[in-house]
Amino acid sequence: MKKILNILSGLIMILHFSCSKTYEFRAPVDPEAANLSKPANNSQCLEVDSVNFEWNKSENTDSYTITIINLDTNETTNKNSNTNSVEVSLEKGKPYSWQITSKNKNTSKTAKSEIWKFYLSGTANTNHAPFPAEIIAPKNDAVVSAGTIELSWKVSDVDVGDTHTFDVFIDELDASTVISQDQADTKKTVDLTKGVYYWAIIAKDSKQNHSHSGIYKFTVE
Repeated sequence: MKKILNILSGLIMILHFSCSKTYEFRAPVDPEAANLSKPANNSQCLEVDSVNFEWNKSENTDSYTITIINLDTNETTNKNSNTNSVEVSLEKGKPYSWQITSKNKNTSKTAKSEIWKFYLSGTANTNHAPFPAEIIAPKNDAVVSAGTIELSWKVSDVDVGDTHTFDVFIDELDASTVISQDQADTKKTVDLTKGVYYWAIIAKDSKQNHSHSGIYKFTVE
């Protein structure tokens, strides 16, 4: 009987120590953003059949998703990769933007790189249209106060040395009303009352090439 009691006492002690053992909880580590490498920002790419995209490996990352946007049509291409490079076939003679999203399988959080632009050209020594103007303010779907409002944007171009002018369109229907033509400045001040407004920028270079920003919307309250 004494032997049985000793055995039971030992089992109880084992259970006590095993239940009292503490475990350290480690939260998932979020991935970090990748640094883009190739093709270079605002460059001309002369790949014949496809474009080779490269970026630096980011910390705490298991996989990547590349997002490529045709800036003429807004058509989006997404590709997944477990390495820091991917090759994608694209239509020639078009401007594109690209961005890398870093992912970690242990967390739903992601990290996005900068957005770079390039022009996929079929032949060298040609002049290209400027990239579509990038809207700075008001951002799409922004809400601003009535009164004097500053429209602002920026533009980039593959062709070094090109000069640019801009046509500014704004109205409450479809951004078809021009309020300024051939201006050199990347800002335009307008006085607006309450309502929903649509606006767009046409960017032109000195070789008569042009690009359209697309239509943006904001609300004046």
